[in-house]
Amino acid sequence: MGHEAKMTDQQGWPACLAIASKMSREHRPLIIRSARDADINMIMSWRRERVAWLAARGEEQWSIPLPRSAVAATVSAGQTWLIWHDQEPVATITLTLYVDVDSLWKPDRDPEALWYPEDHPADALYVAKMMVPLRHAGADLGGEMLDWASGRAYEAGLNWLRLDAWTTNVRLHRYYQRQGFRHVRTIESRVSGACFERPAQPYTGNRLRTELH
Repeated sequence: MGHEAKMTDQQGWPACLAIASKMSREHRPLIIRSARDADINMIMSWRRERVAWLAARGEEQWSIPLPRSAVAATVSAGQTWLIWHDQEPVATITLTLYVDVDSLWKPDRDPEALWYPEDHPADALYVAKMMVPLRHAGADLGGEMLDWASGRAYEAGLNWLRLDAWTTNVRLHRYYQRQGFRHVRTIESRVSGACFERPAQPYTGNRLRTELH
């Protein structure tokens, strides 16, 4: 699962704050649209950047390399989205229905199920691979993307927005709880086995405007 965290221990933090402040001050919405094949290398570079940042914080999250083919598959399926500020991409999120969840790449060789029949797993939209590049951290783009994703679930007639977070990253778990998610369970045999959900509800924010190709 993705990561939108504070970057207080990184060089260049004042510059990041300046960028975040600029985005917060501007009244025109950010554009969110489907990612394209040409965006895959950039998304992969964001992933590598975040892996290094997490490792510097003592986190093992995403230590298992994500194949480029996994990102290409969700981009091709129209499941991966990019947020744009002017002409610059500033964040990404992937959303899938439960019917497509099993086709997503998993770092576990023989994964145990995360969601049980009593969870009504088809009644949810699932978040994956949410990332904000370090230079755009601090503008709460992660929180805005989750609100927007909740709205997408609501518009699809679904009751839940769900995700699984890296099992050992307690700071990330707390982040999602601050975003209104409830911890459902943790499957200890999974590297990304902490299951969270929050009710789907209309997106009432004005920071993101969906633009369809």
